[in-house]
Amino acid sequence: MHEWALLIFTICVQTAIGGMFMLWLFQREISKTGKVDSFAILKVPLIIIAALSLVGLIASFAHLGTPGNALNTIRNIGSSWMSREILVTGAFIGGACITAGLTIVQKKINSLLMIATVIIGFVDIFCMAMIYSNSLISGWNSINTFTSFYGTAFVLGAVLVASFTVPALRAKNMDDTAKKIVRLSFYSALFGIAIQLVGVALFPASLTDVNMIAATAAQSSIEAYQGTIALRWGIEILGLILLGYMALSPVKKTSIAMAFAVLIVISFAEGLSRYVFYVLGS
Repeated sequence: MHEWALLIFTICVQTAIGGMFMLWLFQREISKTGKVDSFAILKVPLIIIAALSLVGLIASFAHLGTPGNALNTIRNIGSSWMSREILVTGAFIGGACITAGLTIVQKKINSLLMIATVIIGFVDIFCMAMIYSNSLISGWNSINTFTSFYGTAFVLGAVLVASFTVPALRAKNMDDTAKKIVRLSFYSALFGIAIQLVGVALFPASLTDVNMIAATAAQSSIEAYQGTIALRWGIEILGLILLGYMALSPVKKTSIAMAFAVLIVISFAEGLSRYVFYVLGS
C-alpha cells in the first residue's frame, strides 16, 4: 500500500473537522452551566484540532511533492475536484488555526468563527469524497466513500475532543457536565458508525453500476481483507460499548483513563478502515 500520506491526510483532516463540530456543541453546553468560561475548558482540545489539521497539511505535501504542485493544481478549480478540495482544505486549516490563535489571544471562544470553520470542513469532506467517487476504481466510486469519510469525522472527532475535555471538566469539579459531554460524543459516534454501516450495506449494490471486470476485482480485493475488516468492526464496536458505558452508566464520575482508552481503540479501528479503503485502489 503506497498511499500512507493520503491515509494520514484524510484521517487527520476529517478528525479535525468532526472535532471542531463537537467543540462547537461542547461550547454551547458548557456555556449553559454559567459555572466556568468555556475558554478554560476548550483551549487545549482546540489547539490539538488546529495541530492535527496542520499534520494533515504536511501529509498532503508529502503526497503532492511540493507546495508549488498544490498551487498548480488549484488552477483547474473549474473542472477538477482535487483543485476544489485543495482550496477548501486550505480554507478549513486556515479557519482552524485562526480560531485557535484568536482564542489564545482573546482568551475567549469565538463560536461564530468556529461554526463557519465547521461548515467549510463539511464541504471539504464532500470534496474529498468526490475525488474518489469520480475515479474508475470500483472500490471507491460508491456511496461508501461518502459515508466512510463523514463517519470518521463524527466518530473520531467526537472521541478525540471528549477525551481532552473530560480531564479539564473533572479538574473544575464539573462531573455532571463531563457526563453530558461524553453522552454527546457517544451519540455522535453512534451516528457516525450508523452512516458507515449504511455505506457498507449499499456497497455491493453499487458494484452493479460499473463494469463487471472492475466489480470482480473490487470484490476479490475485499475478500482478501475480510479478516482485517472483521477485526476493524470488532474493535470499533468494543470502543463504542466502552463509550456507551461511560455515557449511560449511573456512575457520576467519568473515567479519564477510559476516555483515552476509547480514543486509542477507535483511532486504531478507523485507521484499519482507511487502510482497507486505500488497498482497494492499489
